[in-house]
Amino acid sequence: MTHTVWTDEALSTAKQDDLGRLPYAQRAAELIQATHSFESSAVFGLTGAWGSGKTSLVNLIVEELQKKHPEWGVARFTPWATSDVPGLLNEFHSSLSSALPKKKGKQVRQALATTAAVAAPAAKLIPIAGDVAAAGVKLAADALAKSPSWQAAFNKASAELKELQKPILIVVDDIDRLHGDELLALLKVVRLLGRFDGVQYLLAYDDETLYRSMDVSRAVTSHDGSAERFMEKIVQYPLFVPTLLRHQQISRLRKGLTGISRQTVDDGSASERLGGLIECFTRLLTTPRAIDRYIAQLQHHIPLLPIDEVDDEDVQLLTLIRVSFPSLFNSIPQYRSELISGHTGEWTINGQSLEYEPFDIEPLLAVVPETLRGTARDLLVSLFPKVAKKGQLAVHGSHRRQSVQHEEYFDRYFAMGILDHDVSDATVHAAVKEATEGAATPLRDLLVGAESEIRNLVLSKCLNPTSQPTTDEGRIQLAEVLAEIANDFPEDNSGPFGDRDQLLIWIGDVLAGLDEGTPAENLRAVMWTFDTPALRIRAWRRLEYSIDRAYRSGKPSWYDAVTTMLVEDAMADFLDHLKQGDDASTKSGIGYQVHFVLSHSQEQLRSAIHQLLESKEADVSTLASRLVSAQTIVGTKPNWQLSDDFDQETFNRLAPPTNDPWYDEPKQEVDIRDLSWANRRKFAAGRVRPPSGIVDHDDPKDSDSE
Repeated sequence: MTHTVWTDEALSTAKQDDLGRLPYAQRAAELIQATHSFESSAVFGLTGAWGSGKTSLVNLIVEELQKKHPEWGVARFTPWATSDVPGLLNEFHSSLSSALPKKKGKQVRQALATTAAVAAPAAKLIPIAGDVAAAGVKLAADALAKSPSWQAAFNKASAELKELQKPILIVVDDIDRLHGDELLALLKVVRLLGRFDGVQYLLAYDDETLYRSMDVSRAVTSHDGSAERFMEKIVQYPLFVPTLLRHQQISRLRKGLTGISRQTVDDGSASERLGGLIECFTRLLTTPRAIDRYIAQLQHHIPLLPIDEVDDEDVQLLTLIRVSFPSLFNSIPQYRSELISGHTGEWTINGQSLEYEPFDIEPLLAVVPETLRGTARDLLVSLFPKVAKKGQLAVHGSHRRQSVQHEEYFDRYFAMGILDHDVSDATVHAAVKEATEGAATPLRDLLVGAESEIRNLVLSKCLNPTSQPTTDEGRIQLAEVLAEIANDFPEDNSGPFGDRDQLLIWIGDVLAGLDEGTPAENLRAVMWTFDTPALRIRAWRRLEYSIDRAYRSGKPSWYDAVTTMLVEDAMADFLDHLKQGDDASTKSGIGYQVHFVLSHSQEQLRSAIHQLLESKEADVSTLASRLVSAQTIVGTKPNWQLSDDFDQETFNRLAPPTNDPWYDEPKQEVDIRDLSWANRRKFAAGRVRPPSGIVDHDDPKDSDSE
């Protein structure tokens, strides 16, 4: 696993732009050029949240301006590096002087020095803090403006600048770092004392932080628009950092997570868990810095424990909670027992039965902003499935025994120190519309065979609500077309948020919109368009999650009937797979099918397997071979190898409690890169324990947290 260390450095050149912001920078540079005049001075304000890429965009704007208009001089003014108003004025005049030619600008520099010297005594009278700061700035500035000596010095400097005929841009970045009174001093001093004709300003700041600073200084009133009106007097041309689009978020996350991921298990559900929680990631990681900072923390924490000691996906979700909700993260160890068990430890009478009082996580979520509590709840339920609400179909829990949800592994997770191409919206909308009418070709051409980033972009645009079908006939047609396309998608073994998984999420959302009384056969026709039982099950899991969101409580009448069809199909396919022994296809997803059937029909599957073993059509070693998984390192060329992490618990639920001689066979040395069933059967010998008894789960879905 190799990766580049994140340093939070801003982009310095257009070649580094990976968010498609260069065109915006080019237009901004042209606006600065087009509005320039040697008879006036203009101020541009670039706003964006912390981490959105303001400094990077400023650098692109400056680069484009000087590349196309090399006559421009650019100065960087850093006001928060000074401690008082005189220092601020000196820094300003020094920055302006630095943008002048060495020889031709000599007289201008002398005039600027004179202006600064004349202004210095008045500047010393301006309080930098306290209630009188704002008034002090204006009084001193007004006094200077009426002072003959200062006016003469200012006019001389202005005349020298105009004679030089050199356009100048002064960049003032991160002005929101200043305290309220310092901020007002900067804005008013520069506004009243530094507006030389021919000099443009580019201010960069987070407007919400800026307004809060003004409010603290009592220069404006909260929530009455006075802060906005104040800035309107300062900034004539407002600009903004383009919002990070959803497909850009996903692409950046995928690239980062692929670089730090260490393994994937060949169970047919590659990356399904994180894919099901994609909305949590996109809601919480909304800026490039937020995403990169999150990935940087994972780069540090994931290697701290060996690959077989933790569930990397649990680490990723816990880290997301930590960077987004630190107080919630710090509270998790305090509620260790309740989160793991799903109850408070107190007994309560429910009807005729005595049972534990379920643990309510809502008070735990009180430290999270109200608008994000649903997101925080989804993350907690995924990590600790037993706190899920009764009847919840999809919780996206871990299947690994090293998960944080298990008592013996919990402590480890807290002791770790622990856009160059595009596709038009109209093209995508038309393709989806034709697919809704049963024509697959246009949408297939956009998705199948395309580069992953383009495919991801198309999928993101496909999800536009205005493109979705509004009739049940259209929903069925679209779902069938999407299922056909899913068959041709590459396997999602290269990292989280795979394209096929996003397609299955879309299918789930489309089908969840069907009328509650839709015939089950219509759903069956869609599900059997998928070419393998494992893919059908993956799609059904996605649909279950969509049903949870669409119905809140209850489920459509067709759900149980189609689930039964899928269970019977997966069971028959698995039994046939056992009968074929070592000659069976080494297809992916057999273990995934088993877990699905167990979650719905454990007794029938177990009984059928016992009959198969008694008839000698299969043996215990063949059954064990199907539960030997394979793994590879993600982000590199696949190198699948057999895993020592045998699924003994599932084997206990399937195998008869008999003392078969096979259990006494010794371990064999095998080539772990040989994934054939014959080799897996040899590999299982000596590694599998005979079941001491059948593990009976009253509610199998609670034990199979998906």
